[in-house]
Amino acid sequence: MTFETAAVHPSVPALSDNQRRMYRGGIWLVIVAESMIFVTLFSTRFLLAGRGGPVEAVDPIGLGITIGLIVSLLPAWLALRAIVAGDAAAMSRNLAITAIFGAAVLVAIVGDWWTLEFLAGSRFGENYIISTGYHAAHIVIAVIWLAAAAVAGGRGAYTRDNHWVVEGGVIFWTFVVAMWIALYLVFFVL
Repeated sequence: MTFETAAVHPSVPALSDNQRRMYRGGIWLVIVAESMIFVTLFSTRFLLAGRGGPVEAVDPIGLGITIGLIVSLLPAWLALRAIVAGDAAAMSRNLAITAIFGAAVLVAIVGDWWTLEFLAGSRFGENYIISTGYHAAHIVIAVIWLAAAAVAGGRGAYTRDNHWVVEGGVIFWTFVVAMWIALYLVFFVL
């Protein structure tokens, strides 16, 4: 950490290469563990509700959420690319855009719950609400993470050599998007 970075943001210490590897390994362990929970939720969808279900593949809200999440990957990855290049302003801006996409998706998920065309208390409905709710909890975590990183990055907390929080947030956001795609396939396509 340079003297300038320490003076601007003394609470963000620089990580050694070994610490960075440990943090990366840690986030991947979290992703593997969370993936197992998602797989369990998805499998119960078929065990409890069978192959059929009342959700149509052309559900406009589900499709909109899917497209919004896929599009949100671009500013997330651009944020990581920007901080690696040393452009903290572009990083903060792109993280903020990603967080806004995430917040909009949360609103859409809640809107989807209010407009369900099937009984929420049915076997299919319960699994759908639990699965989308569990996913929404991950979106909340990711949005808070990305928004906090955007604010801290705007204050000079991260540099091209010290940006683990940004990298971890983008990895987690990519996981969140991947799990929604799997959720969409399980409930809307299969």
